[in-house]
Amino acid sequence: MNETILIIEDDQELRSGLRDNLEFEGYQVEDAWNFTDAAEKWRTVKPSLVILDLMLPGRSGYQLLKEMRASGLETPVIILSARGELWDKVKGFRLGCDDYVVKPFSIIELLARIKALLRRSIPPEEPTEIISFANLRLDIPNRRLIANEKVHELALKEFQLLYYFLGNPGRVISRKELLTEVWDSSPKIVTRTVDVYVSNLRKKLSGSGCEIQTVYKVGYRFR
Repeated sequence: MNETILIIEDDQELRSGLRDNLEFEGYQVEDAWNFTDAAEKWRTVKPSLVILDLMLPGRSGYQLLKEMRASGLETPVIILSARGELWDKVKGFRLGCDDYVVKPFSIIELLARIKALLRRSIPPEEPTEIISFANLRLDIPNRRLIANEKVHELALKEFQLLYYFLGNPGRVISRKELLTEVWDSSPKIVTRTVDVYVSNLRKKLSGSGCEIQTVYKVGYRFR
């Protein structure tokens, strides 16, 4: 883990406690106790996430957050404040915070929120142009399946279904999961639809060395 978290908090005891907990979790930690120090730190440190108190010496955390977002900083920001009124929270979100935690707080909950925000802030990797298994190749840009050198054009859902199988080789996948992940659980889609698409893909996978196995009363497994 190499994420750096910037704590902007004027209470030295709280700042020290947060640092200890975050470093124990494996994060690198920088801190600041006033507006001027904080403004310099977030520009030079380039943190992965900022924990921001609102009551800072000099100027408020709201003003600092406004400057951060105006500069183009997209780093996740968690406001950590004793000000728990609805308007305080609304103002924080309007200025661009990603989460708002009211003091006193649970450190376990705060750590969970930090992990969730960091996970969502990681940009998705660009998909590989070609995915290969045995004699199967999935041409992603052109939405084509090449099985044993035979080219098959894939309908959108065929492509999405096969792509999902390729991302989960050997794992038993239920029909319900496929409906959720591939069809977004549309109320118009029934379990039988999955079976039909799997049947179509099986024909196109012929000779590829890969297969979609039926797991009785559960779903499917791609091998």
